[in-house]
Amino acid sequence: AADVGEPLPEPPAGMDGSQFRLTAGPGLAAVWSEARGVPALLVARAVAPTAYSSGVPFPVARDYLLSLPGLPDEVASQLRSFSEDGTTLPLPVPADLVTTSTADVGGVEATVLTARDGTVAGVVWVRDGVVTAVAGSLSTDEVLSVARGLR
Repeated sequence: AADVGEPLPEPPAGMDGSQFRLTAGPGLAAVWSEARGVPALLVARAVAPTAYSSGVPFPVARDYLLSLPGLPDEVASQLRSFSEDGTTLPLPVPADLVTTSTADVGGVEATVLTARDGTVAGVVWVRDGVVTAVAGSLSTDEVLSVARGLR
């Protein structure tokens, strides 16, 4: 707040002394390698992250953080999309290196990531509290085909 010359907003009642915990996992991954040093294929699944708080509820703390002056837009956007129950997943994406789009994977909206240079692609989605990722030195169509074939 001081860096942008604005006062810090008053925290909500109960915020002082509250503790927050983010848990994720367990998870597992299978990796198929190739000589180029980039995985040919990675398939991973893990229990989606869940947020817990003692004191104020997670949404109250999240909204307070979003009210802080000087919070970078990218961080605010990710924080805004995160829910405490693991149904949404913030996914930091380096926009200068990767493009994103969405696709349907088994009736769930998935985020598709493609390297701007075309060397790797991936797809990530959350269903029933489990986050799944498929990525590798494949085309977008190939990673989507693998993703859609998982059980």
